[in-house]
Amino acid sequence: MENEYFTGKEILSQPEVWAEVEKEVDKVKKNLKHLFSSGDYNKVIFTGCGSSYYLAIAAGRIFSHLTEKNSLALPASELLLYPEIYLQKDKNYLLVPISRSGESTETVDALRKVKENYRAKILGVSCYGESTLVKNSDVAIVLPGAKEKSVVMTRSFTSMLMSLGFTSSILADKIKFYQEFQKLPDLAREVIDRYKKFCEEAIQTSRCDKFVYLGSGPLYGIACEGSLKMKEMANLSCEVYHILEYIHGPKSNADEKTMIFLLLPERKNEYLIKFLKEISSLGVQIFIECERITLDLKNGEKYTLEVNSGLSDYARGLLYMIPLQLVAFYNTLKRDLNPDKPRNLTQVVRY
Repeated sequence: MENEYFTGKEILSQPEVWAEVEKEVDKVKKNLKHLFSSGDYNKVIFTGCGSSYYLAIAAGRIFSHLTEKNSLALPASELLLYPEIYLQKDKNYLLVPISRSGESTETVDALRKVKENYRAKILGVSCYGESTLVKNSDVAIVLPGAKEKSVVMTRSFTSMLMSLGFTSSILADKIKFYQEFQKLPDLAREVIDRYKKFCEEAIQTSRCDKFVYLGSGPLYGIACEGSLKMKEMANLSCEVYHILEYIHGPKSNADEKTMIFLLLPERKNEYLIKFLKEISSLGVQIFIECERITLDLKNGEKYTLEVNSGLSDYARGLLYMIPLQLVAFYNTLKRDLNPDKPRNLTQVVRY
């Protein structure tokens, strides 16, 4: 079934594509170090549109944690419409624009505007080496193996995020985290082999038509992207929140047709335990992704997926992404829609 569509093939190809990411980052490793060390940056700004903006959120949090440097993730449109809120003429910036095609109008225009009007260096990330974004970058990470035929971003999202995980580890000189990202291709294959059927069955047996995605810290950008996949492919209404925010109002819409995707961090605390008990009482279906299944995660209302990776939250989010892509894909097929032809969408947004 998956092999009938480009989208399905590209989701399942991620372990092999990820295996090439480290090599592409290594090609520009010296340039990355020079770019980072040569600029006394007041702030590092990650930016993009759509999936690439959610990628920027996830990458920015990895970068901030590893390097202990101030970073910010913004939609490219914010830099076009309100640059004065985020940028000052007397400050130094490293801008990290992200675009699968390297041709998204807002991202390319934001790059040019920042470079022309502020003191900024550019670290571009794309899948196309001859793109406008790459040509206008001081240093660029290019991942040609992550290119896609489908409209919806899947392996390009995860591969570009992985490349920025490697980059953050290099710039922070954190070998432990670098090694975590090296383990991801093999772990991704295990997740697919163990949970592809699980994800299909979870969707096929569910009668849910409302979907909520919850993640915090480095997992929030992953939750955002999971929500977007369901919207793009299956044309379903979705919401996304930081985990504990869900009980401050949004839970009023919860019912038996609501499925909550809960991306659990490894760190367990009293807040998360109380939260899980509360949402379990709402009559919703809960799809949990976690490092390991514990007793408090076992009961009939939950689909619980254990990655058992040994990784930190900062790398494990990439493993959480694959099941979120799969459930969106299977829900699209369940609704007799074509995942390769999402309504109203094109692969590149130009205007």
